[in-house]
Amino acid sequence: MDHRAVLERLSFLPDLHLVGGAVRDILLGLEPEDLDFATSAPPEEVMRLARQAGLGVAPTGLEHGTVTVLIDHRPYEVTTFRRDVETYGRRAKVAWGRSIEEDLARRDFTIGAIAMDAQGRVIDPYGGQRDMEAGVIRAVGDPLERFREDYLRVIRAGRFAARYGFQIEKETLKAAREAAPKVLAHVAVERVTAEFNKAFAAPPPAQPSRFLRYLYELEILQRLIPEFEDNHLLLQNPHWHPEGDVLTHVLEVVDRAPPQYRWHALLHDIGKRDTARWKPEGWYSFPGHERVGAALIPRIARDLRLPSHLRDELVVTTGLHMVPVLSKPTPAAIRRFQAQAGPHLEVLKALFEADGAGRRPKEAWAFFEPQPVPVQPILMGRHLIARGHRPGKGFGPILKAAYEHQLETGETDVERLYQAALARLSRG
Repeated sequence: MDHRAVLERLSFLPDLHLVGGAVRDILLGLEPEDLDFATSAPPEEVMRLARQAGLGVAPTGLEHGTVTVLIDHRPYEVTTFRRDVETYGRRAKVAWGRSIEEDLARRDFTIGAIAMDAQGRVIDPYGGQRDMEAGVIRAVGDPLERFREDYLRVIRAGRFAARYGFQIEKETLKAAREAAPKVLAHVAVERVTAEFNKAFAAPPPAQPSRFLRYLYELEILQRLIPEFEDNHLLLQNPHWHPEGDVLTHVLEVVDRAPPQYRWHALLHDIGKRDTARWKPEGWYSFPGHERVGAALIPRIARDLRLPSHLRDELVVTTGLHMVPVLSKPTPAAIRRFQAQAGPHLEVLKALFEADGAGRRPKEAWAFFEPQPVPVQPILMGRHLIARGHRPGKGFGPILKAAYEHQLETGETDVERLYQAALARLSRG
């Protein structure tokens, strides 16, 4: 719903203002992702007035003054004006404020410390519009104080810079560098990972590589994922990697990857540091880095609180992304690759394309082509029962041997697969 229409529907609230990122995006000519509002009414009054207006309402964050109002089944957060009483990280004590200007003083950056009233008037006490025109991320007031109030703001500064193509103002960047060592000690990892997800999901012209480079320069990325330590020093074979070092390569792959696959791009070469071998030609080789990287994924996913389905997919894509580069595309090799990829073949293809930067040999793409012979097992337990076998531990070796023969030869006949499996097992 258009922000003007929502402001109109919520006009029963006193001193109503659209606030935060929505105003920033509107002024930048972008479509806002979320519409958040502020009012002078305390949360209990917001709930009473919303119900009186026939709207659904839920007390989603009363301790912070936030109420969710439903308009046409869509949720909109309405928060009472707040002012700081004591500021100490996320445990700051706040009281209900009296004005929108007081509320905006609590915001992190000037480009987000802007509000818009129901008449479309912009309230901008900290020069956010000026900074948007200059392409600058600037903290509201004392930057070090802003970061100490919530150390996540150090990460958010980099995300906003990457999202809008802005530069971080000198004093704000200096304060971010000073605060950086304390970020991961004071911020829950779930909140950090959420910032990565937002950076990865941002539409063009956003460049997530700028966000990641910023975190690397502040030594946050390598504290979060230790395997990134010194990746900028790992020079690669210039024939395949004219971009140079491992870090630069990974960040370029992240930019090229579709947004939903940027975690895969970020972690696809995570095993390179631990497998680096210096070559007399003046660069490193990384034998087996894909296998080492795949083994690291479960710990990294656990540390970052990534969902289990993403963890499992990352293990597959990290472990298999080099197969089309290193293997000859024989029918047997393609069947085996696609069997190992399973439901993740399309993700692997997207990663392979982003990783290759247009330099992949044509024959390598055969690994992703549909196969006339299925890669799912054909011989099943029911076939063994029909042939007189009793269910038990003996099923596994027979089915495995049949599947190996199927992948190697392309055989699809059940009886021939069965006989081949028995022959393999008899040979030991």
